Amino acid sequence: MNRFIRPVAAAPEKRRHRALHRLLFGRRFFGDTACRLLILFEPNRISYASVFPFLDYAQEFRARYDVDIRCMPVEDALQRGIPDGLSTATHVLAQTWLTDPKNRHEKLERLLAELPDSVTKAYLDSFANNDLRWGGIFESTALYYKKSVFTDLSQFTRPTYGHTNLTEYYGRLYGLEDETTDWGVPPSVLSKLRLAPNFLTDPDLSAALMAEPAKESPEKEIDLHARLGGIGAEGWYGEMRRHAARTVDGLSGLRVAKGTGVSRRVFADELQRSKACFSPFGYGELCWRDIEAIAAGAVLIKPDMSHLRTEPDLYRDGETYIACRWDFSDLADKLSEILADEERRRCLTENARHIARAYLETSGPVSTYSDLFSK
Repeated sequence: MNRFIRPVAAAPEKRRHRALHRLLFGRRFFGDTACRLLILFEPNRISYASVFPFLDYAQEFRARYDVDIRCMPVEDALQRGIPDGLSTATHVLAQTWLTDPKNRHEKLERLLAELPDSVTKAYLDSFANNDLRWGGIFESTALYYKKSVFTDLSQFTRPTYGHTNLTEYYGRLYGLEDETTDWGVPPSVLSKLRLAPNFLTDPDLSAALMAEPAKESPEKEIDLHARLGGIGAEGWYGEMRRHAARTVDGLSGLRVAKGTGVSRRVFADELQRSKACFSPFGYGELCWRDIEAIAAGAVLIKPDMSHLRTEPDLYRDGETYIACRWDFSDLADKLSEILADEERRRCLTENARHIARAYLETSGPVSTYSDLFSK
């Protein structure tokens, strides 16, 4: 993408970019391609990380699928409908936000249902948590995209203690009171599930991964990077984060970057100088820090991810990251092993970065979204 246009494509939420983003990426379709994709997007960073690759690889999408791509904030579409210049879309990919009220999701579904039957409609779930709570509302879409998917799809349809598989595990681990939740996911949605890319397609993270390594690598004098936010939160998330912080506090004889309140610049510099990075779960399993660690060349240590599939596959225990138990009981041992083996650390960080970078260099997102344009 043109280096002058990329900043606008990367940040539609910035006030100085909004009008230009709509001018560049929301202009009318010209009808000179076989496919015309309209993306109804949420401008927040989490959601937009899944949308940005459509713009970043627009030329590759066009070459492979003969598709022209346009974007429109979903709120504009809900308030005013789809304008005439974009109404000739042959494909529509739509987002909502997790905490939006149910009626907003239903309003979007009605908007999609009113489109001609010839239009391919898909839903792009960018939520952190690994459930399909809005799957029933968007059951009529042809495809349902999500950044992580259970290896055992039946996990999506079973009731859980609390809202997710994480509330279930940590709620029971800490003896928290909760109610069983059944999201009523229609089995038909499971066959429509497709993987969207991991967070590595975020504009800043993809740029960090694609940047050439410094000629002189910084000295790795920090043993573990473990600046953990969320320790003041309530419920299972706060309990889990405080548990993770206590576990880090219990590590002795190591140089650890911990605590909160540092600037982004300091945070990134510390990661560059760290041998390993501890990335416990957030509200979902996938975290920005996973990709930040890979880009910085720090060994990623994270609760076991073998229950999920992601695109690309960055979670191969002992090959691209080190898996620890969900209760962090073996964190000290795992860290001790990896700190004692410099060559293994080098292999882990190089493997992880190679997989992530190769995905971006070979236009991986264009292949990931191939089913959207399949006949």
